[in-house]
Amino acid sequence: MMNTKKDRKNLYVNLVKKDYMQKLQPLLRRGWSLRPSDGVYVPTSSTIYPYPPWIYTQQYDGLRCGVNQQVYWDILKYIPSQCRNCFKVVVRPQTLEHLFNLYEYQRESGVPCKCGLEKRETVYGLYGGYFYNQSKEEGLERYKEVREAVDEYLSPETPVILKRYCTEFEIGGTPSDETPDCTKEELAMERDISYLVPPSGPGTNQPNHQVINVMRRWIHYAYSNGDETYKLFTDGSPLFKPYVTYHEEEEKEK
Repeated sequence: MMNTKKDRKNLYVNLVKKDYMQKLQPLLRRGWSLRPSDGVYVPTSSTIYPYPPWIYTQQYDGLRCGVNQQVYWDILKYIPSQCRNCFKVVVRPQTLEHLFNLYEYQRESGVPCKCGLEKRETVYGLYGGYFYNQSKEEGLERYKEVREAVDEYLSPETPVILKRYCTEFEIGGTPSDETPDCTKEELAMERDISYLVPPSGPGTNQPNHQVINVMRRWIHYAYSNGDETYKLFTDGSPLFKPYVTYHEEEEKEK
């Protein structure tokens, strides 16, 4: 509890710093609620997102990506310490065939990773694969491993990079190489909020029937974006009947 006898002249300033209910008010407008027993913020719905573009191939329970993005970044515009230590090896498959090759490699990798469709306007390319690391040093080692695997399983022409934290943070904030370490005050704020907004729901665990649905939508996405390698997964057949066309008569007359 706040000590109202000590340093009264700065009480208001200290209350503003600790008034997380005011800071987190947008969560309540987004459908979250306060749990009556302890005042912890919980989402109204605990169901998984039904139609993700990703397959979370290897999972890491310690990641708090949902809270880090929805609370710390979307509301507080703050990059939490876990994200500042997160370095991702990013693979850009150029075809659906290579996306499936990457998925099969990720299944064998034994490290936290995902792959799928890139639908964000801020990301260049149709497909993506991510390998999560908890330090720059770990990321550099992973980069070497992934680069070699991509050369073998996909193509030496496939782009592979090592980047720091989420793209949204870098586009909406300072360049990642200019982000400082967290201050003691920021770390204290994180500890307070981690109690008020704990991770909730099933995390990134995906049932098999959802993985099947994601893969099917990968193939439709490739078709709709003119990626001919989709035919490798349809025995060479088009997904839909071809159009009836009429311009051939005009061309014959010429």
